[in-house]
Amino acid sequence: MITEPRQLPNTLKLPANARLAADLSSAADAIEAMVYAANAGCGLRCLGEGSNVVLLPEVQPLVCYVKDTSISLLSRDEDFVTIKVGAGKNWHELVEETLAQGWFGLENLALIPGSVGAAPIQNIGAYGVEVAQFIESVSVIDANQTARDIAASDCAFAYRDSVFKARLAASDQALIILSVTFRLPLRANVNLAYAELAEAFELDTAKAGKQKPHAPAPLQVAAAVMAIRRKKLPDPGEYANAGSFFKNPVIDASTAQRLQVRSVTPYRFAQGYKVSAAQLMDLAGWKGARSGDVGCWPKQPLVLVNYGQASAEHLLGFAQEIQRSIAERFEIQLELEPSVVS
Repeated sequence: MITEPRQLPNTLKLPANARLAADLSSAADAIEAMVYAANAGCGLRCLGEGSNVVLLPEVQPLVCYVKDTSISLLSRDEDFVTIKVGAGKNWHELVEETLAQGWFGLENLALIPGSVGAAPIQNIGAYGVEVAQFIESVSVIDANQTARDIAASDCAFAYRDSVFKARLAASDQALIILSVTFRLPLRANVNLAYAELAEAFELDTAKAGKQKPHAPAPLQVAAAVMAIRRKKLPDPGEYANAGSFFKNPVIDASTAQRLQVRSVTPYRFAQGYKVSAAQLMDLAGWKGARSGDVGCWPKQPLVLVNYGQASAEHLLGFAQEIQRSIAERFEIQLELEPSVVS
């Protein structure tokens, strides 16, 4: 099961190697990997499709890949279906397959790269929807080499955050996510609150948060989401990238007022405000900026692109320049969205 060494695929196409790697097909494999890492004192890190990470050239922990791509129907009633999905399942394939079955809710999350196992870590979200809204539980092998289910209420889901991500940030041994259980509605109730989606269907943004008699079908929403993403974002297969490189800062009312006089447009979020990191970068002149093989995508500065043979060091150095620029101009500290893995 344990191999050495292995090149690590990633959508930024950064050269990276693991000293040790393992493919996990079962809970028993995951426990074996946990025991091996503990005895070797090397740590352990799970990777999905390498779509939301910045990999350094030499990754020291045992790198694990969960290979389970199954979808199991657990229950169904008149209103909802509950399914258990293997962590190795491609996320967009899951969205397509659930919609084909008439299981709704994930349409706004179409075309997000990565695997199902990675989705709860980042609490992936797009166009007004977060995956946490549909997660019932996450099945893991914990640091005690014990299989257990973590209820969604115990996952500490927040904007681009979760208990899983917090453990990684604290350098604790990561849990191995084996599968995710989703509860999906059988009745379409599309979310068109996001302005670009409302505009795609020529709906009044102020009224688009509630479904209308003639609201588009979930498959139409998924198609619109994919069209918007393809128009604004580079295909990782053509231009190496990890999607949004910075989080949208969450700010308080006084900061929002201060930014408004600088042509920034914060918007209400939970009990405070959120501001578009892309707008901050655009106002600071970063759209289309480039340094050698690293640059900001011309149509969406939030996406950093590897145009050739960029290194992780060069990419992270470019990101730090952006952070410094935004901090100096707006007194806002941008946080990286992808994880840095060393």
